[in-house]
Amino acid sequence: MFAMAGNTWLSTIKFEFMKINIVYSLLALLVIFSSCDDGDDGAPATGTLSGTITDGADGTGLLDASIIVFNSDTNTPINTVVSDADGNYAVNLEPGTYFTKVTKQGYFSVPAQGVSGIPFTIEAGVTITQDITLFESNDNNLGLISGEVTSGGTGIGGVLIVAQGGGEAYSSVSNSEGVYKMFNVGTGNYLVEGFIAGYNSGNASATVALDIETENVDIELNEGAGGSLTGQLQFLATENAEVDVALVHPKTKETIPGLSTFTNGGAYILSNIPDGTYIARATFANDNLVMDPNNIFKFGEPQVSIVGTAEEQDFAVTGSVELIAPTNTLSSVTPFETTDTAPVFNWVAYPSTSDYVIEVTDATTGEVIWGGIQQDGTASVKNIEIPSSQTSIQYNEDGNATVAALEVGKVYRWRIMASKDAQAAPGWNLISASEDQVGLIKIVE
Repeated sequence: MFAMAGNTWLSTIKFEFMKINIVYSLLALLVIFSSCDDGDDGAPATGTLSGTITDGADGTGLLDASIIVFNSDTNTPINTVVSDADGNYAVNLEPGTYFTKVTKQGYFSVPAQGVSGIPFTIEAGVTITQDITLFESNDNNLGLISGEVTSGGTGIGGVLIVAQGGGEAYSSVSNSEGVYKMFNVGTGNYLVEGFIAGYNSGNASATVALDIETENVDIELNEGAGGSLTGQLQFLATENAEVDVALVHPKTKETIPGLSTFTNGGAYILSNIPDGTYIARATFANDNLVMDPNNIFKFGEPQVSIVGTAEEQDFAVTGSVELIAPTNTLSSVTPFETTDTAPVFNWVAYPSTSDYVIEVTDATTGEVIWGGIQQDGTASVKNIEIPSSQTSIQYNEDGNATVAALEVGKVYRWRIMASKDAQAAPGWNLISASEDQVGLIKIVE
């Protein structure tokens, strides 16, 4: 009887162990299936940006070019990579919209300082290619600055670092460890400080010598920046819409990381603003709207000074002049490629216009090479006037361009401004302009 009872007891124990093993096996399968579901049946969660950085003179790959990737919705740097010996680079990114800034000692950065980056979209499982051509700087009187950005002993990434001195300004962005390197800085003395939402910055002095890296120019940030900016949008001769608003550095014209937003019901608020003076911008994105160009040309872009204070800034917005060709589309923001070194520019007629002004800019240097409006004392002078009956013009038609023909390999930006003669007094007003991020063309062979 005891032996039989013992066997029954052992059988019961074995059966219970079998049930436990079955349960654990089922749980393991559930974990596996759950993991597969999280990854969408193993589908990749990121996309890839890759390309080659080449020398504009001979087409060879460039080693150690710095590629900083920004989130275009927030203008915040999110990754930094460097090119290899053949100029190649690659970085994995989550789905979203981004733009890059490419720098290397001795070369012009792309985009040029003060020129907005060209956004692109990353999709999961998709590789997109962005090859960048850098052109050697003609300024040989350059050095560089490097250092670390910290707060309480911890490195802070994504900080805009600006060095100012002698009327010049240069910039860089700290990487995820808080380390930065600022290329192509003119020789001289500079005051260096950092900008990012939520932190006020200390500053450091730097003396830059020819071909020398000025090291250990470290910046300490103090958490707790509490300034704010609010305002409303007024829409002129166009329907209301929600638009982007941002604060940018007044010298480098780069967006302060973390200080961009979208309006809600025509109103906006920016919080955690560091102490400083900034340019306030609205509707910089391609949305068929532009800030009132007349106010900008008369008074400059609006500036706000914030020292832990709550300030207000309203914007007037109007419809943009529509470009037809050659240009990138509103959605792609990728330069239109053309072999024509003297293209014919076409646009849509804008209502109530007396005449148009065209402006063509070298996107590498930010230099206006044809047309535009310049300040002559207190007056604004049009370098070229196009009758309102005309909605096309060939590059350098008047022979006044500083570059006779557009150069192969370079990216240019052209824009149209609509002018209207003043009725109450002599003079004229700008009533519209084309979008900030259209009119991009690249000259190819």
